[in-house]
Amino acid sequence: MSSFLTVKEAAQRTGKSSSSIRRVIYPIIEDDHHPDRSHIQPSPEDVLKLRVKGENFAWHISEELLQRAVPLETASEKEGTATSHRDGTDANSELISMLRQELTIKNQQITQQSEMLKTQMELISGLSERLREGNVLIGSLQQQLTLPETSKRTKSSVVDAETSKQTAGPSSAKSTGKTPKAAKPKRGFFGAFFR
Repeated sequence: MSSFLTVKEAAQRTGKSSSSIRRVIYPIIEDDHHPDRSHIQPSPEDVLKLRVKGENFAWHISEELLQRAVPLETASEKEGTATSHRDGTDANSELISMLRQELTIKNQQITQQSEMLKTQMELISGLSERLREGNVLIGSLQQQLTLPETSKRTKSSVVDAETSKQTAGPSSAKSTGKTPKAAKPKRGFFGAFFR
């Protein structure tokens, strides 16, 4: 009588996945009269009892059915798998080393660009400081170039004219008792013709 294996043990023995083993088991357990049903445990009666009790159970498959349904890997297939695995590992390590080199190059480029950006910012700050100094110098030159005498004369003549109007206006209006009339415009040579 052949021994029975769990799905996990059968997967390890054959090198297949657990889902591959279940794909062998499920068509057999769906039909209670399947010729290979005796190679799957628990039996249909035991399954019914366990389900009535509400207990969980694991499926077991016989080694005989396992060898028929899923052929075991031969030694040469295992070696081929190991060789392909090694080749894949070598390719992966080469790819990883190439990516590391690329990453190193990119990091160097980022460092160079950040240094260049730093020097440009220093240059811009220096230029803005020079521009500010130039504005201060231009402002001081403008103050020096304005003539102080003309500004005093202009201000004093404006003040004198305003004060004379204010003093003359109300006093003349009080003396006559009338509001001053607007002066008539003088007529020129052609004014006589256009009345």
